[in-house]
Amino acid sequence: MKMGYTIALTIGILLLITGLILFGQSVRLIKNGNRAVATVIELERVSSRKKGSSYTPIFQFKTLTNEEIIYKYHSSSSPPSFDIGDKVPIVYEIDNPENARILTYFGSFIWTIILLCISMPLIVLGGGYFFTQQFLK
Repeated sequence: MKMGYTIALTIGILLLITGLILFGQSVRLIKNGNRAVATVIELERVSSRKKGSSYTPIFQFKTLTNEEIIYKYHSSSSPPSFDIGDKVPIVYEIDNPENARILTYFGSFIWTIILLCISMPLIVLGGGYFFTQQFLK
């Protein structure tokens, strides 16, 4: 039984560290990246046998050097989260404009949120076991 708590605690700590690293990368991109306004130029249909169709927005924006970049959003939804022609703020790396993020809470921090939501219960469960063992002996 102790092995299961050890595994839960270890995985929780690793996910927490990974989430914090991703958080740092996101903050660094937001602080140091260039900003632009991206326009939705297409809604790509994504089909799934179980869930039907969803739509992934495809954005276009210009860099400071007037280079046009096409950016495909990382998730899809049904109904679509955006309409063709919608404009959204975006931040991108100066040296790698294809690495862009929409400047919204979830657009910037979705993986951090997911990893922290998974890691916290694992840390509480595994760490709680080891913490309470000192009182239960």
